[in-house]
Amino acid sequence: MKKILVLLLVLGFANLSQAQKMKFKKGIVYVDDQACLKYDGSDLNNVVITDMDETQTIYLKFIRTGVGQNGGLYTKIVFVEQEKSFTSKSYIFTKKLLVKKLIKDKVFEDCKVNTEKIDKFILRYDEKHEEKLIRF
Repeated sequence: MKKILVLLLVLGFANLSQAQKMKFKKGIVYVDDQACLKYDGSDLNNVVITDMDETQTIYLKFIRTGVGQNGGLYTKIVFVEQEKSFTSKSYIFTKKLLVKKLIKDKVFEDCKVNTEKIDKFILRYDEKHEEKLIRF
């Protein structure tokens, strides 16, 4: 029993050592105390995220459909320079959650966007919600 407990503690500490610390402050996202991204969330329905050079832009849009019980909310994420986007209804992204997922999936590494990982990220989270709305 002691061996299992020690093993769980070691695995827990190993996992904590790999976790990156994120802080959102005054329009800047700090990852492990390094300024990595800029964001503007002054519009409640849209968040603009850029790298520090402002060469890569990601839009996070909150879109409400319908009214009452027929209504709903979904998010649309647009990678502007790559002209790619996706929508998600069951997984509503906030700016913090989006940045966390971009870092975890290595779309965002060393404070730069890894454009080779964008397609996998989209494939993982895209629910094609707008396409479903157009069909009906």
